[in-house]
Amino acid sequence: MSMIACLIVGAAATASAAEPPTMALDYQARYDCQSGEPDHLLDAVEVAPDRIVVAGNRGLALLDRTTLPAGGTTAYLDRFTGLNARNVYSGPDGNLYVNLSRVAGETSAGFAVVSVSGDTMSLVTAHDEPDTLYEKMAVAGAYLYVAAHSRGIRVIDITDPGNPFLVGRLDDGFTDAWAVAPDGNDLWVADGAGGLKRVNIADPANPVILWGEDPETALGTAEDIVVGGGKIYVAAGGEGLLIYDPANLSIRETVATGGAAKDLEWVNGLLVAATLAGVVVVEPGDPATVVASELTSRRDQGRLRLCSAVGAVGDDEVIASDWNYADIYRLADLTTSTVPDITCDTQRHRFDPAGGGVTVSCGNDGGVPLEIQGVQSSHPAFSVDLQPVTLDPGARVAFAIEYDGTPMSSAVVTVFSDDPDEDPLPIQVFGDTPFLDPRETAVDFELPMLSRDPVTRDLVEGTFRLSDHLGKVVWFQIYGYW
Repeated sequence: MSMIACLIVGAAATASAAEPPTMALDYQARYDCQSGEPDHLLDAVEVAPDRIVVAGNRGLALLDRTTLPAGGTTAYLDRFTGLNARNVYSGPDGNLYVNLSRVAGETSAGFAVVSVSGDTMSLVTAHDEPDTLYEKMAVAGAYLYVAAHSRGIRVIDITDPGNPFLVGRLDDGFTDAWAVAPDGNDLWVADGAGGLKRVNIADPANPVILWGEDPETALGTAEDIVVGGGKIYVAAGGEGLLIYDPANLSIRETVATGGAAKDLEWVNGLLVAATLAGVVVVEPGDPATVVASELTSRRDQGRLRLCSAVGAVGDDEVIASDWNYADIYRLADLTTSTVPDITCDTQRHRFDPAGGGVTVSCGNDGGVPLEIQGVQSSHPAFSVDLQPVTLDPGARVAFAIEYDGTPMSSAVVTVFSDDPDEDPLPIQVFGDTPFLDPRETAVDFELPMLSRDPVTRDLVEGTFRLSDHLGKVVWFQIYGYW
């Protein structure tokens, strides 16, 4: 395994207050992949009425939607192991197209074609390209379009699913192609730090770039892309959602998603985004607006939930791949919502080592009353004054968490409610820790660093020294690849 440390230095951003939701994400059911052979679920797709396939590091699981309970289940109809699956797509031939992660000892990762027949799955074939990593893909007609990361795009003929073959490729002009969206003679490419690209695919054997941003003009990191209603929608990582009009690509609309936007899906005319922090629903319009959200990024009973992808189920349901779970939500107007939804403005708080207090606010984004039944702290150094209360839809309650200064690394304040998805709700708190606390001086250090030349795009070796960035906000992001 190789590791690259990426340093970003800049000013801290201040998020604006979110508008009250006009819709709800009513939690419905869960598949728990952590029993028996633990997995990290990364994507999901509906393959037939009441049939869902989830994809993860350990392979694929075929689920019966009608048997998934609110409390979660480990039951599945069939399990196909041996695939280090990442994203999964349903083709017009009824087969699944699954892009794969590279495993130890391999220099490439391509895709697999998997057949679903009744309640069983089987491998049709696997395709591999040496020294090339396949990112997200898209099926359109007889072709599979592939984002090939630093190697651009690929066009693969899948007329015979058992014998896919390369018909076109374009290696130059890309930074990090993450996702593709075919649209007639256009192939829109989410090109990572290189932004949005427009590629002509009228001749699939000879794709040509017609227009594109570059690392200097792009905003955020383009990681997924969809088309609809005459607009182009790009999941741009920490910059949220970007919206482009093909008639004037120099103008882009930005929609804050409250987390790093990673994956997009259309559900009943609404655009749903996976943001790592959770699920965000955007209503297209002028301007586009966030109408509902569900925060999931937390350790839930010891399990880390990070929303990596979203999919559509039926007419109005969303399936969120949360690493440890696949969660299903129903899109509902607040007037038809039947589920309470607890929210909290604080997930983690670090106190001054000498002690102090913080005010925390919990609310109800659901359509029916929420019963907050109590709260407890895992350590007596942290006290809480929240009493049982009923919150009507849209209502909030504030309470205090106090820290008495006792040397204590961390604890968990747990809020209990009748939210079927997020009970109990954990809030992690930190006191006087053996690590770096506020106002303490950091010890200077040096690290080897790789950076990319802005002109040649070559990797350049260098050294990072903490003291060189005195007075700046320093953020480390570690990328690993195998």
